[in-house]
Amino acid sequence: MTRPGQAPVAEAAERSHLALRRAVVDVAMSLVRAGVLSHSGHADLSARVGPGTVLIATLDRTRELVPDDLAVIRLDGSVAEGDPGGMSTEVVAMHTEVYRVRPQTGAVIHTHSPHLLAFALAGRPLPVRYEPLPRLGQAEEVPVASSATAVIELIGERPGTQAVLLGGHGVLAFGPDTETAVSLLVALEEAAEAELRTALLGRLSAPPGHCTSGDGRRAAQVVHRGLDRAGGRRDPARYGGPGDRISWPSMP
Repeated sequence: MTRPGQAPVAEAAERSHLALRRAVVDVAMSLVRAGVLSHSGHADLSARVGPGTVLIATLDRTRELVPDDLAVIRLDGSVAEGDPGGMSTEVVAMHTEVYRVRPQTGAVIHTHSPHLLAFALAGRPLPVRYEPLPRLGQAEEVPVASSATAVIELIGERPGTQAVLLGGHGVLAFGPDTETAVSLLVALEEAAEAELRTALLGRLSAPPGHCTSGDGRRAAQVVHRGLDRAGGRRDPARYGGPGDRISWPSMP
């Protein structure tokens, strides 16, 4: 027997559930628009819908993500509704374990963002020198995990991190809601790109505003080797020196 007011409550819950599905799709599209995905456009996204369940979906360039593509997964990894779309059990477990270890988490994103992937492949933590990161909850360097099990261990041991680099696999970022998680992922990819460009200038290990002569010389050598291959010219007497002038071959 339906009690008075029961149907409207159920309808409201259904509308709320659909709104969250649409919000996750919007988040996925925002990642595409931000240009932070790999060439394949791959990403796994999830959002909490209750104390013990999450919405989860995989994004790629082969199809357009729609609200009905999202599956409902219990925190034990079992499917409550829908189809995870071939997502590996390892990836599903990474998502669900983050929610278990960090009960305040509202959204998790996994991508192969190119510049973050470079740090992951190199096994190098990402420094936190980019100003937006602390505002988005990442006040310490982003650690590297060698396996899915190590990811959860790191999250438990490092309460100050909202992201983990996955050795040889990309990045996992999370936050209290979908918007914050996306903003963090975008800022992390920007930071990784900036750090790699800064390394070329020889400042990766020096304080901001300083550059050691050794770092500068190595950076200049990298640039000059590239110029040699591209047909650029340099003055050998001033190789790697401050203010070294570069001339490009004239265009036909």
